[in-house]
Amino acid sequence: MREVLNILNVKIDKLDMDGAAARIRSFLKEDGPSLVVTPNSEMIAMAAEDAELAEILNSAALATADGAGVVLASKIMGDKLPERVAGFDLINRLFSELENEAYNFYFLGSKPGIVDKAVENLKQSYPALNIVGYHHGYIDKKMQEEIIAEINEREVDLLLVGMGVPLQERFLAQNLSQLKLKVAITVGGSFDVLAGEAKRAPLWMQKASLEWFYRLLQEPSRFARMLALPKFIYLVLKKRFLKS
Repeated sequence: MREVLNILNVKIDKLDMDGAAARIRSFLKEDGPSLVVTPNSEMIAMAAEDAELAEILNSAALATADGAGVVLASKIMGDKLPERVAGFDLINRLFSELENEAYNFYFLGSKPGIVDKAVENLKQSYPALNIVGYHHGYIDKKMQEEIIAEINEREVDLLLVGMGVPLQERFLAQNLSQLKLKVAITVGGSFDVLAGEAKRAPLWMQKASLEWFYRLLQEPSRFARMLALPKFIYLVLKKRFLKS
C-alpha cells in the first residue's frame, strides 16, 4: 500500500532511494504509463498557488522528496520522511541498475545541443544503456506531435523530460495518455549536469543541506527563486501550528 505525506496539499511518498528505485522497477513490469515527479520546496510552494500544478503532482504514481527543505518540512510536521531522494541521483541509480537490461530510454528537454552532450557523456559512463532517442525541449506543436510519434515508434520504456517547472509537468499531463511507454520522469535541469554544463555541489555540501547555496554561488541570478525556500518553510510552519 502506498504511504504518502501531505505537504501543503502535495503528496510525497515515504520512500528512501532504494524504495523509490524499486517502485520504478515495479512500474516497468506494469501496463504504463506511470508518472514520476520529484518535488522540491520551490515546486511545492509554487503548487500552493497553482492548482493545476498541484493536481498534476498529485496525479503521479510516485513523488520523491527532492530537496533538504522537503525533508525539513516533514520534521516540522512530525512525520519525518526517510531521506532526500534527489531526482538526479534517482535517474543515475536507474542508469546503473538498468544498463544491462532491455529497457529503452528517451531524453527530451534542455537547450539545443545540451541533451546531445548529455547522451554522449552517458554513453561513456554507461556504454550498454539503451538510449533510443533524444530531442531538445524547444518544440512547437508540430514538432511535439512528431516527437510523440517517434517515442511510440521506438518502443520507449523510460522517458525523461527536463523542461523546467511547470512546463515539463504540463507537457506530460497533456500528452501522457498518447505515449506508449512504461515510465515518464520529470528531471528538471539534470541534462545540464549530465552534459557538464552545470555542476552539482560537493558531496559534503549535499549532506549538509547546502546544495541550494552552492547553486546560488554558481548562478547569482537564482536569488529571487531561492526566496521560495523561506516562503515554503513559513507556509509549512503556518500550516502546522496555526492549522490554517
